Amino acid sequence: MKRLILIVLLFYSLAYSQDKKTEKPPSMKDSIIVYETPSDFKLIDTLGLKKSWGLDLSVASNGFAFGTFYRYKIKDVYFIQATLNFMTAKDENEVEYIDPWTGQTFVPNKVNRIMVLPLSFSFQYRLFKDELSDNLRPFLMAGIGPTLIFTTPYDKEFFNSLKYGRSHYTVNLFAGAGAYIGLDPRTISGISIRYYYIPYPKGIESLRGKPIKNFGGINLTLTFGVSF
Repeated sequence: MKRLILIVLLFYSLAYSQDKKTEKPPSMKDSIIVYETPSDFKLIDTLGLKKSWGLDLSVASNGFAFGTFYRYKIKDVYFIQATLNFMTAKDENEVEYIDPWTGQTFVPNKVNRIMVLPLSFSFQYRLFKDELSDNLRPFLMAGIGPTLIFTTPYDKEFFNSLKYGRSHYTVNLFAGAGAYIGLDPRTISGISIRYYYIPYPKGIESLRGKPIKNFGGINLTLTFGVSF
């Protein structure tokens, strides 16, 4: 009987020691992971990208316009920018017709095709930098610069008329507001509205007898570019 009791105690001892070996040590037990609230995500200003280049596509008072720009960050929310635009100009009363015999389009009483190339040097100020996140960056801008107005005779074919073109020079002034959108600091995308004032007191005829003396107007502009 004693021998049976010893055997039972021996098996119990072995089984208990085996359970102790399979138990996880305290250091290997799962623990609770505590996540802290991340700090504000500020990506635009931390990379130190100061230069930008890109394209502007505009719907202007006189039709469509496109241009290119170079921007440089001078300090925190202050930027300077050079912009070259290509615009067309025409009298607001121009109506285009189709010749039923030739199928070609024409504008009655039109004298000149007019192309306007304003070069602007502008100052840009970013608004609400500390109040808004970097994915929305509103700004104000204003600029001034020289303008080339190039005219070609309407009664000649477009490319052939270029050699008969005449150049006229004036200034341009503009002011506008807009916003850049997105967090990627290496790309630029935004929208703005600008008003250009491009006076030419002598006037240039698009339609006969109706000289145009202001070649500016409102531009709704989409901007795309890269920073480096």
